Amino acid sequence: MSVEGLREKADVELQEELESLRGELFRAQFRGSADEVEERGKFRKLRRRVARILTVLRERQLGTRGQKPVGAGRKE
Repeated sequence: MSVEGLREKADVELQEELESLRGELFRAQFRGSADEVEERGKFRKLRRRVARILTVLRERQLGTRGQKPVGAGRKE
């Protein structure tokens, strides 16, 4: 999925996907240490996907792109 596709998702969806990808990355690394990995490029793809999600979440936190961060309303 592209960065634009990630920006369309809500923060909760991104957090859930991030947890899932981190678990998958851990399992892939564990299998890799036992030489059971069929596709070596999988590590790189997973790490990049995690990085993209973290970037989108950080952009929202700073309010630079995408959706406004939760609770970023103006205080009166």
